[in-house]
Amino acid sequence: MTTNVLIVDDSATARHALRLALESDPGVRVVGEAADRTEALDLVERLGPHLVTMDVVLRREDGIEVAAALMARSPVPILIVTARDRDPQLVYETLEAGALEVVQKLPAPSSPDYAARRRRLVRLVKTLAGVHVVRRRRPRGGDDRQPPPPAAPPAATWEVVLLGASTGGPPVLAHLLGHIEAPAPIPIVIVQHMATGFGEGFAAWLGALTGHPTQVVNGPRVLEPGVVYLAPSERHLVFDTRRSVCLNREPPRFYQRPSVDVLFESAAALVGGAAVAALLTGMGRDGAAGLAALHRTGAYTMAQKPSTCAVASMPETGITAGAADVVLAPDDIGAALRAGMATLLAARGR
Repeated sequence: MTTNVLIVDDSATARHALRLALESDPGVRVVGEAADRTEALDLVERLGPHLVTMDVVLRREDGIEVAAALMARSPVPILIVTARDRDPQLVYETLEAGALEVVQKLPAPSSPDYAARRRRLVRLVKTLAGVHVVRRRRPRGGDDRQPPPPAAPPAATWEVVLLGASTGGPPVLAHLLGHIEAPAPIPIVIVQHMATGFGEGFAAWLGALTGHPTQVVNGPRVLEPGVVYLAPSERHLVFDTRRSVCLNREPPRFYQRPSVDVLFESAAALVGGAAVAALLTGMGRDGAAGLAALHRTGAYTMAQKPSTCAVASMPETGITAGAADVVLAPDDIGAALRAGMATLLAARGR
């Protein structure tokens, strides 16, 4: 099956370069190009592309407005293709509006890593084109909400929160952290699959939005209560003691580095039942084996309810493996975390 793509970018040069890159694969066809919101809306309705690639700055318009308009009128998978480090807040707010993923624009064809990055881009386009999207999907539970189980019994022994996410993850992570009053009484460690170059911007956006001090781990760290730690690009984040983490460059797991599985499995070995973990929205299988390893130690394990995910395959795989104690919508995961933090503070007499 051919994947039909609409390119949205206000630069004719950028559109031409992206067309050449995508159509280097016979399974991808660019069916149209748009330079602004009006053209994008018209061409999506007329051409029915399987996926839209979109820059975040379009002739005095921003990607939030354009993505929101597309998702309201003609929902379609949207891939943000933008320059490195350009307005990270705008990028992540665009994801919150409904875009699925963000990647950097390709370098010049003369660059030594052009071919590899082009192949990764084409693979991502083909995969995301098959994602079912709906109008303005939000990480809210709606009718899917269910009361979370009492967090008090396991929460008194919690030492760290572990979160793993991929496609659709940034707005869900922000939503969950927003449930937890800052500063949290224990550290929070996150693997979010993300294109190289966007980690620091993501940390700044997440910290500003949620009020939790957030940092990308670039070397060995002793974990401190109240701090959110993010895995960096192209390195695995692992526990090396019960209360510290480090990085390594071991091979990717299920094509991912950093890998949720690698983080969760290291936590299972060193933190065990004192961890609480949630496997969130994402594409692929990463995280299921790690969540199962934590589950076997007695850690409190949660999976995001598939119907609330932008892409459900990561939590679905964990659920199928029997790795989740509970399956909850984001509001209820957040409520469980908030209740657990209150239990910890009460146990400490605060």
